[in-house]
Amino acid sequence: MTGSSLDSAVFVGTARDCARWLPDVLANLANLSRLYDRTAFIFAVSDATDATATLLRNWLGRERAGKVIDLGALAGRLERRTERIAFARNACLEEVRGSAFAQYGHMVVADMDDVLAAPLDLGSYARAAGWLGAAPDRAAVFASAWPRYYDVWALRHPTWCPHDCWHRIWERPARESFEAAKFREVFARQIALPRGMQPIEVRSAFGGLGLYRMPYALNAGYVGLDVQGREVSEHVAFNEAIGRAGGRLFVFPELQVRAPPQHLYDAGEFGLRWRAAMRLRRAVERYRPAWRTLQQCR
Repeated sequence: MTGSSLDSAVFVGTARDCARWLPDVLANLANLSRLYDRTAFIFAVSDATDATATLLRNWLGRERAGKVIDLGALAGRLERRTERIAFARNACLEEVRGSAFAQYGHMVVADMDDVLAAPLDLGSYARAAGWLGAAPDRAAVFASAWPRYYDVWALRHPTWCPHDCWHRIWERPARESFEAAKFREVFARQIALPRGMQPIEVRSAFGGLGLYRMPYALNAGYVGLDVQGREVSEHVAFNEAIGRAGGRLFVFPELQVRAPPQHLYDAGEFGLRWRAAMRLRRAVERYRPAWRTLQQCR
């Protein structure tokens, strides 16, 4: 800390056809950058059919340090979406590693779409960054979300989500419906976290905004496929590598992004049986909040 501001950060993000959201996302990143004495921005763009790359270059201009990496058409070389995203995130990492930005204090990983289009609370971010810096083994903090935590695929926690939710859905028993598996593996884990909760220690998370201490981040890498060639959230391998190196990771409930509606339960997509099941679940949740069972770190 220097005075009331943070020292330095590199903001990194991957983008594909994000032009409609970029004005709001970049406004958020600009506001966050003012909390730091020094900042830089590294963006990787691939397979875009809109003005994403142009908008990012124009925003950087000559006033902001950084680079837009144009990876061209990855879809022709990398078939799986998560493989392409991991490739792009690793391109950002390599750019940071090979530059003076590797000496900066934080690496801030940001989604460039609707997740970060709503205004962020700068005070909450500053408190999250301050909490991160208060102990040397704290490696990262991740945003929560309103109205519910949504990013279950990137989440690993002993009881909240100990495994890959989509693998359990894709490989469900033949007798089980897709709806039943998705309710169990995704919607039941998308819980509302009070902003006043203590940080929740996890093995992995993301949720659209992650703040890492740079030395931990530079020694990890993203992987988009597992050993069986199945798609996985690229954040899991990255975060678990940090954990193996002794870094601790936390969801910071006070820091919240807006959960994309397409990732949450939508009653219109389900029949009466499942709507009734969700109404019952939400009623029970009011009296027995699921967040009370989570392991908390003080």
